[in-house]
Amino acid sequence: MEITFSSQFKQPSEVKLSYPKEFSSDTYLDERETSATAPWGTMHFKECWFNGACLLCSEFEVQQQSTVKLRCDNFCWLMNFVLKGELKLTNATYSLDLRAGKYHTFYCSELDMDLTVKSNATVFTICLTRRFIRKLLGKDLLPEQFESGSADPFTMVATDAYSSGRFTMLLQELMQARQPSHIRRIYLEAKILELLSLQLENLEQQQTVPGNFSQEDVTRLQEAKKIVEQNLRTPCSLIELARKTGLNDFKLKRGFKTLFGNTVFGYLADVRMQTAYRYLTDGKTVSEVAETVGYKNPHHFTAAFKKKFGFLPSQVVKPVAT
Repeated sequence: MEITFSSQFKQPSEVKLSYPKEFSSDTYLDERETSATAPWGTMHFKECWFNGACLLCSEFEVQQQSTVKLRCDNFCWLMNFVLKGELKLTNATYSLDLRAGKYHTFYCSELDMDLTVKSNATVFTICLTRRFIRKLLGKDLLPEQFESGSADPFTMVATDAYSSGRFTMLLQELMQARQPSHIRRIYLEAKILELLSLQLENLEQQQTVPGNFSQEDVTRLQEAKKIVEQNLRTPCSLIELARKTGLNDFKLKRGFKTLFGNTVFGYLADVRMQTAYRYLTDGKTVSEVAETVGYKNPHHFTAAFKKKFGFLPSQVVKPVAT
């Protein structure tokens, strides 16, 4: 398998990332870093792969908007998370805007697209082989063209925002994993599976309209969920949330519980704790994190954190500097 980033801007520049078939490895996992400089800026890639899966962090520093030809000569199931910046992915029939805080998952038999980098950007990508996905999901859940091996069209699986919550926590855990290789491989695979399950769960929720709720109600409930995620420090009351989303009190409370499996304030508490965990792993102090996620009293925050995770905020393991 080979992934190629190439640019014809003034002076040609190209980066080829070559991998063994099925990302096979003679060791527990393989790692590599690659950089390239072009007149428009720089590209830096940090990779890790093991049988069936590859993790790729791509960083683009641009002096002006530039377009890079992106090619992959084999089947790819890609989960892309935009950590920073703004990009656009296009081919003859499809266009996809990539912005910080969003993810998109798709698959195709081969990849040949233009990647326009509009600003300094960082993208975290997980690439899975057909065999890996087939083993995970089984034939019954996959479309016929997936199994046929034919030239599948670009097929979007899921796309949404991941501004906070478990998604962000998982990304941090994947990128900051520093265990010995034989342990890290198991750890990474487990996190990849959880990340994929979250996407499929979100997709199912979006496609399922609960009884007595219209599609418009579901859209407004999704909006309510995002408002909760974006206002951890000063959360809305139920009355304010209902007013902002155009839902009545009954539909908001019942619909939120039905669609997301939690009450509004139960979900707020979960997102606060997950966000707090991420900030703690970034090196912020307990007091800073408590204030950021909406606790005026650090002792109350510490008690809530311990109840959620079973250990104190001060015991969260910080990433090891490399």
